[in-house]
Formats: sequence, C-alpha cells, structure tokens
Amino acid sequence: MLYDILSKLKTPVAYSHFKKAVNPPFIVFRGNGQETFGADNTWYYKYNNYIIEYYFTIKDESFEDEIEELLLDNGMNYDKSEDVFIDSEEMFVIYYTI
Repeated sequence: MLYDILSKLKTPVAYSHFKKAVNPPFIVFRGNGQETFGADNTWYYKYNNYIIEYYFTIKDESFEDEIEELLLDNGMNYDKSEDVFIDSEEMFVIYYTI
C-alpha cells in the first residue's frame, strides 16, 4: 500500500534498497514496527509504522511539499527530520517517520 502511494511521486521508490544504483533524488522506505491498541480482550486496531528516506543532492522544497501533501492526503501523520548530509555519499537525506 505505501509503495503504491509513494509511486505517485515522480522519483524512483523502493522498499529497503534498490537492486541497482540509482541517482538521486530517490525514496527508500522500510518498516519501523507496529502499534496496536486493545482493551477488554478485544483488539481495536493495529498500525504499521514506517521510515521514509528521501535522498537528494539539490534542495527542492516544492518536492518535499509534494511528499508531505501526499502523506497527509492519505491520512498519514508524519514527523520530519532535518536535512542530514552523508559525507561518504555526498548527498542529503530527510527522514519521514509515519
């Protein structure tokens, strides 16, 4: 489901990693546990958590807005990290936790 949603963006998307090298910008996401809620021997919901990693070399705030609008339009609240520079890769990453 999340893959289908993120695929609406105009950038490569993969779960965990790409099998072949991809030039930025691109998005990778992975599972980050699950939340459940239950009471009185009844489970009311379970929710899978994910980390979305947006890799880029050139800052594009309008594309970040597209990511964020897409998440919100699909009912996903998120936390967003700062821009993190990866020296060894000479690129930035932003982490979205949903």
